[in-house]
Amino acid sequence: MGYHYYNPHAPSSPEKARASSHSPQDLTSELKGRSRYPITSGGFGDIWKCDLVKADVTVQVAVKTIRAFESDNEVLMRKNSKRVRRELKVWGRLKHDSILPLWGVATDFGPYPAMICPWADNGTLTSYLEKQESMLSSHDKFSLLNDIALGLQYLHNESVVHGDLTGSNVLINGKGRACLADFGLSTIIVEFVGTSYFTTTVWGNVRWGAMELYETPDNASLTTACDVYSFGSIILQILTCKVPYYYVKNDITVLGQVIKGIKPEPPKELQIAPGHWDFIQRCWLSRASRPTVGEIVKFVGYERRALSY
Repeated sequence: MGYHYYNPHAPSSPEKARASSHSPQDLTSELKGRSRYPITSGGFGDIWKCDLVKADVTVQVAVKTIRAFESDNEVLMRKNSKRVRRELKVWGRLKHDSILPLWGVATDFGPYPAMICPWADNGTLTSYLEKQESMLSSHDKFSLLNDIALGLQYLHNESVVHGDLTGSNVLINGKGRACLADFGLSTIIVEFVGTSYFTTTVWGNVRWGAMELYETPDNASLTTACDVYSFGSIILQILTCKVPYYYVKNDITVLGQVIKGIKPEPPKELQIAPGHWDFIQRCWLSRASRPTVGEIVKFVGYERRALSY
């Protein structure tokens, strides 16, 4: 079952299709009902809720902005703006049920183009698991993992590193299906302000982030192996309905544990099947020893099918 999104700028001819494949469409004039303040803020920017009105159809959308660093440097801002547009072209061409689609951009939310995406009715994975904890079966959980694994495999096959796979960057649509969002933004921020700034500012990601990003931040690079490490943490989160290191309140304390090589533990009262726990731990091994995304898809698919019988 795939998503059936209303597409506000579906090309009406082959010529328009070719034209629209180059740059995301500017939908600034079609946005209405902008919330007075951002709905939420993250390390990279803010998210606003708006209505997109086109052809007598109104749909709710999320408008994501990228925070401007060093905004008084005009030359740097122009260079960074081009870099953002280049990354958005990559996102615009990605088409998969488990990838949040980019519908277009808005130009009046700051110096960089803001991203317009469908509004996810069930919010982030983290909030969804908190609300649905008692109602999700093991099969439901592996269905979510299957969506995420297939989305990650698609990204890696397209030579795209997500770079920030967390419970906040997996969104759940109205039908309870998961899709990946905010991929590639980490790469942009690292380019803009450096890895050490990235790793010390975006505290919330440390619960999922690959250990090598925090052990040697100045020499760290975002790779597909980082995504695999994070996927191990996503498995733990979905199976337990708790964020990794849920028993440690302070993200800075979590960072200390990550640097010491202390991995998150599942709740004592929740039994994770030994095979599932073994696979999670494989995702947390050193880079070269981690499974590939293909192995992840195979493992998750097998476990999901086994739960269907």
